[in-house]
Amino acid sequence: MELVNQTIRLRSNEDFGTRLPPQHIGHLFVELPKVIRQSVSMAVQNRSSTKGRGPDWLGRASEIRFVGHAADDGVVLRFESARLRDTAPEIFQQQSLFPELMPDGDATGFDMLGDVLADIQRREQDSQHFDTTLLRSVGRFQKFFNRGPFTCVEFANQSTPDRHVELTEDLVATAKSLSGMTPVPQRVRLVGKLDGIEASTQRFSLVLETGDKVTGVFGDAQMDQMQRLWRHRVLVLGSAVYRPSGRLLRIEADEVRDGEGEPSLFSRLPTSRHEKLDASKLKKPQGPRSGMAAIAGAWPGEETDEEIEAALEQLS
Repeated sequence: MELVNQTIRLRSNEDFGTRLPPQHIGHLFVELPKVIRQSVSMAVQNRSSTKGRGPDWLGRASEIRFVGHAADDGVVLRFESARLRDTAPEIFQQQSLFPELMPDGDATGFDMLGDVLADIQRREQDSQHFDTTLLRSVGRFQKFFNRGPFTCVEFANQSTPDRHVELTEDLVATAKSLSGMTPVPQRVRLVGKLDGIEASTQRFSLVLETGDKVTGVFGDAQMDQMQRLWRHRVLVLGSAVYRPSGRLLRIEADEVRDGEGEPSLFSRLPTSRHEKLDASKLKKPQGPRSGMAAIAGAWPGEETDEEIEAALEQLS
């Protein structure tokens, strides 16, 4: 299997040469394989984490090896990783049910992470490249910046060398913001035609009576039932997972049943019942005539109890 050379450049206000501080590099080495694995899983399976051990191809596709470092305009870390099509032939040698969502087979796990970071940097609220779990993983790099001397982790894309994506403290803050504004998953009951299933990635598509098409994921135990119900009207019980924009990202199916006789009421696109809350919008500057200053000393006034009671009655 041909391995691809990948480089990461660490920027700092200090000049370390090739003598690296292990306590800070160690945190990067711990978190990097995790977030690459989640990025690959998200790109191929439309979910960054799965219950249990996960498929064998995912371990191969997300494996990275550290091969050395050098001092070159910062600290350069060198890795090797394999192309997705070489590590997961069972997926890339067959026609995908979701070709528009599948990554390039020549890409690597580093490239998948680069797509995630690029969408976070653009604050892409409708991104297909991340979910809340992946955003939280990116958020954990906050410790790397808080406790160490490095200000930037620069990723170079092997297929397009002129393209660089930078992981910075600002990008980490954006990831946390996107995670915070994402509506929480909610239980759903969904009826539609089981239009397609993909065993290798455990994904399915459902066509609703409204004409909308939604995608979802299922577990190992549901495989036989999914195959029996293919192209039939089904009832899906599970959870709706949303993007930061509030739009549906996927359905996570807990159970799939025969849907004959199920009312059409449940055959419409599930929307979030929870409004997004952007905490930054709650922070408003207070002046001499706004906020607490506007009411300080104004209550209680000179009104009698009867006058206050009458005013409250008018308002109610």
